[in-house]
Parts: sequence; structure tokens; C-alpha cells
Amino acid sequence: MLEARNLSLSVGTKQLLSDSSFRIGDKDHVSLVGLNGTGKTTLLRLISGPTAESALITTGQFLKSSDTTIGYLPQEISFDADLEKTALQYALQANARLFELSDKITRMEHELALPEQDYESEAYHHLIERFSDAMHEFEHLGGYTMQSDAEKVLGGLGFSEIDFHKKVKAFSGGWQMRLHLTKLLLQNPTLLLLDEPTNHLDIDSLRWLENYLLNYEHSYIIVSHDRFFLDKLTTKTLEIAFERINEYKGNYSYYEKEKTERYELMMGKYANDVKKMEELKAFVDRFRYKATKARQAQSRLKQMEKMEKNMQSPEEDTSRIAFRFPKANPSGREVMRLDGVKKAYELPDGSKKQVLKGIDLEVMRGDRIAIVGSNGAGKTTFCKILAGEIDFEGKLTIGHNVSMNYFAQHQTENLSQDKSVYMEMMDAAPSSEAQKKVRDILGCFLFSGDAVNKKIGVLSGGEKSRVALAKILLQASNLLIMDEPTNHLDMRSKEMLIDSLEYYDGTLLIVSHDRYFLDSLVNKVVEIKNGELQLHLGTYAEYLEKAEKAIEAERKEEAAGRQKKQATPTTQSSQKEQEEARKSAAAKKDKKRIEEIEQKINKLEQKKESLETIMANEDFYKKSQEETAKTLDGYHALCKELNALFEEWEKIS
Repeated sequence: MLEARNLSLSVGTKQLLSDSSFRIGDKDHVSLVGLNGTGKTTLLRLISGPTAESALITTGQFLKSSDTTIGYLPQEISFDADLEKTALQYALQANARLFELSDKITRMEHELALPEQDYESEAYHHLIERFSDAMHEFEHLGGYTMQSDAEKVLGGLGFSEIDFHKKVKAFSGGWQMRLHLTKLLLQNPTLLLLDEPTNHLDIDSLRWLENYLLNYEHSYIIVSHDRFFLDKLTTKTLEIAFERINEYKGNYSYYEKEKTERYELMMGKYANDVKKMEELKAFVDRFRYKATKARQAQSRLKQMEKMEKNMQSPEEDTSRIAFRFPKANPSGREVMRLDGVKKAYELPDGSKKQVLKGIDLEVMRGDRIAIVGSNGAGKTTFCKILAGEIDFEGKLTIGHNVSMNYFAQHQTENLSQDKSVYMEMMDAAPSSEAQKKVRDILGCFLFSGDAVNKKIGVLSGGEKSRVALAKILLQASNLLIMDEPTNHLDMRSKEMLIDSLEYYDGTLLIVSHDRYFLDSLVNKVVEIKNGELQLHLGTYAEYLEKAEKAIEAERKEEAAGRQKKQATPTTQSSQKEQEEARKSAAAKKDKKRIEEIEQKINKLEQKKESLETIMANEDFYKKSQEETAKTLDGYHALCKELNALFEEWEKIS
């Protein structure tokens, strides 16, 4: 499908790749990993097609098969040309040919119905032929299902039916990225390139995307810092490290394990080579000037030179550091208590939206709580209430000796815009010991070299967020509330933060959509849904397992309810007989419905053929415009009904 041969890539004076090759085959599900700045995004852009980055290739080439189509989801995109379109209209542009045909058919319908048409002319007959061909192609390509397909994907990615008709410009940047992802999935390319696709998704839409990609019939390459996502979806890993691309035949967890094993083997070989070199050198030094051993010494000297050329010490990323939060005096046993906490926001039309409805919660010392829920459920509002940043109804009691630290995106506003990143951190460090760690911490949060001297005011939103998070690590507290702390972090930064939080001896409350991050840290899960709060004891993985079981049980209960209505077993029948009766009744009902559908399909197909015969006749367009339009509308409705019947037939069968 796609092959990179002997690829070398550089940006300015920085070499990203040297003489690297890799291949993506049909149905390969690949994760692309590597430290920030190694060139993952640049490589995806190059694969996606001719871009400005093509000039960065110093040697090598990309080869792809003629039937390869590529779809690319970048981290940022401009919607300037589509801002006035609705969400549904934007998604329907996915299939350019269908979109073109739809427009073409509409124009030809109008042209055919014009009163001044010369029904005897050759041009008119040619127009009829083109119209008929366009209608057949439109139907063949699934034109009558494209809207329902678009609505399914939009719904899966979190858009409501009301959202379908909102203009693109009404959505935030994150939701606009979901729109672009919708369009890409509907295009169904043979190679899908996804650069951080989970950044703007909540748990529900993330699960939906996972299930969609698990059943994706083609290949994809994913760059993501969500290791659960990579583990579940990928079966091959490409790592960019030390200017080379290394291949691992497994998911992210396999890659981590295999990489360690490879390094250990290479270290073992290197140690043996060093030992062998020392032995050879000792022999040469001892016998070089003895006539009887000179020839042997010369032979060993050549062997040494050859080994020296091929010997290379295994390279290892030693950038990960350990950091511990400053110690704070312990809090009382009860850290905080919420009694009947409510919060409502006033909407532009004067009405009120109730976000939280009478929440009760007790947070105890040492609790490590994940706060979860879909987008808009009220997670950030809940955190702001705990941090004392907004007013509310009800009662919040803070326990004895509680010292709180709160991380949220808006905290970037508290950074000093005129200070450098380094000075902002140094001023926040409470001790000389902490000051010694400032450069190491900044390195883990992707600030190294001259980047630490950048003024806060010139940083991007993501960079400011990382500085604000880095400052949290310098400050002592016994209660830490964090709202999406991993949004702008790479794998290395996350691992460092997880390591630090594992040793944190205070109480933790975390909002995050990163499942690996949560599962590594929490022992309780608070779910906010429909304004209410439900507490789950156990790890985040256990919570997800319970949630999946609950959903499955609900599905089974609904199915059982349907079967119960279909079956009429006597009260004396055994459970097995009742089940058989239900199955038999369901099977009979399905069989009867299939027969009904088949009969209806036969009748509608005959009617469709009749209409097509009428429409192919030149006299058809001599009728009045109203009569012609009525027939065409009837034909379109008929095609849609037929398609729906075929879908139902397939589903039941």
C-alpha cells in the first residue's frame, strides 16, 4: 500500500530521520511513537501528500499503490471556507462524487422541467440520457443512505440532532475537529492518518471511535499519547528514535516490553564486544614486537580495527527523571463534605440550566478520586465549586488543616506574562532544593535549551498550560484538584507526572479522559450524569468494566422484554421451554416480516421499473413542470423506501 525507502529528513540544522525505511500494508493498524520533536507530525504530513514539508526530504522517496487513498486528521485545521455550512452539510461533503451528483441531478431536474425545452432536439435526448445515468450512479454509490450514514457518525462523535443544523462557525475548535473527523471517517480512505484524535473527545465519543476503528476495513496510522487507545487498536508500532524508524510487531505495551528486551540484548552484546576487544588489545600489546608472535599480533590488530568500526554503544533515552511533591502537613481525616450542592447557569434566553442537582459527597484523607462524565456533564463546574471559585447552593465543608492546590486551564491567566518560563518556575520554587530541579522538570514538560528563556506572553495556550502544571509540582499541599492535567503532555511527561503523583501522600481529585493516567492513580470514581453523582469504589478499569456490564445487562433486559412479548408460554412450562418458545416466536415473526419485505420489494421494484420507462420516454418531459416534478419526487421517495427495506431485510436476515 505505502512504502518509504531510504528516507532522510531534516528541519533547518536538525536531522529528524537518516536513511530510514518502513512499509504499511493492507489492513495494518499502526501506532507511530517517539519523543516530542522527533518528527511524528512532520512524517504524517509528508505521507498525506504534497506539502511544504516535502522540501524537507533530503534523500529517499514514498511509493504507494494506485488504489491508495489517504485521509489525514491534523492537530489543527482551518474551516474558513466552510463556516457558513451546517454540521450535516459539512459531513455530506465527505463523498465528493455523491455530493457532485446530487447537485448535478438537481440542476438537470430543473433544466428538464423548463417550459421552453425542445423535446424533439438532440440536446434534450442527450440530457435525458445524462440524467438517467446520474440517477443510476447516485443510487449505486449509496446516495440515498449518505445522510443517514453521516448522522450516525455525527451522533457517535457526540453531536445531537439539534447540532446537525448548526453552522460550523457556531462550534468551538474542539467540536470543529470532531466535524473534520466525521468527514474523514465517511470518506473511508484506504489509509487513515490520525494525529492525536483523542484530544477533543470525551469518554463516550472515545469509546464510539474505538469501536468504529476496531471494525475499520482498511489501514491506519495513529499518533496518540493515550496508551489505552493504542493498546486496544494497534497491532504494529513504528518508533522514531535517534533519527531511525524501528518496527515492533505489536501494540504499545508490546513495544515497551520488546524495546527493553532489545536494549538488554544489545547491552549484553556490547559488553561481550568490549571484553573481546580488551583481550585482543592485551595480546597485541604483549606480542607485537616478538618475532614469533608478530604475525598473530598483526592479525588480531586487524580484527580489533574491524570490530571497532562496527561497535556501537546502545543508545537509551535517559531523559526521564524522578520528582517528588514537597511535603505538606497532613489534613484531618475528613477532607471535605458536600451536602445538597446545586448549581444552575442562566441561559441567554433567560431560562436556567441545572448542571448539578443536590450532590452529596464525603472526601476522606488519602482518597484518589477520578471525576468522570460526558462533555458538558458538569465536571469542571464541580471542580470549581470544590476549589471555591464559583458560588453555588448547598453546603461545602472543608476539613481541618486542608491546604489545597488546584490546576485548571484558566490558571494560565495567573502567569506573569513578562517573565521567562525559567524565572516563573524559580519564583514558584519554595526551597533551594526545589530550585535545583526546575530545569529537569521543565525538560519533562517539553521546555529545554533556549525554550526555558521564552517569555510567558509569547507562548501558545498549550505551552502556558504546561508551565502552570509544572508550577503545581513545586508547591506543597495535602489536597490536589486537577482538571485535565494531561491535555498537552507527551508519553514521557505523563509517566513523570504519574510517578510523582503515585508518591503524593495527600488527597487527589482528577478530571481526565486519559484512561491509563486515571487507572494508574485512582481508587474511587465519581460519575456525574444528568446533574447527579454516583460513587464507584475501585480502580478506573473496574469502573469501566462495571459500566460495560451494566450496558450489556440493559441490552439483554431489553432483548428479553421483546422476546417475552413475542412468546406466550404457559406458567407450567419450564424455563428452557419458555426460552425455546420465545426463540421460536421471534423466529416466526422474523420469517413473516422477511416475507412481507420481499413481497413489498418486488412490488416497488416493478413500480420503479415502470417509472424509469416513463422517465426515459421523451414525451415525459413534454408534460407540465408541476407534473414532471411530482413524478421525479415520487421516484426519489420510492428509491429511498426500497433502500430502507433492503437494510431492514439484511438486518433481520
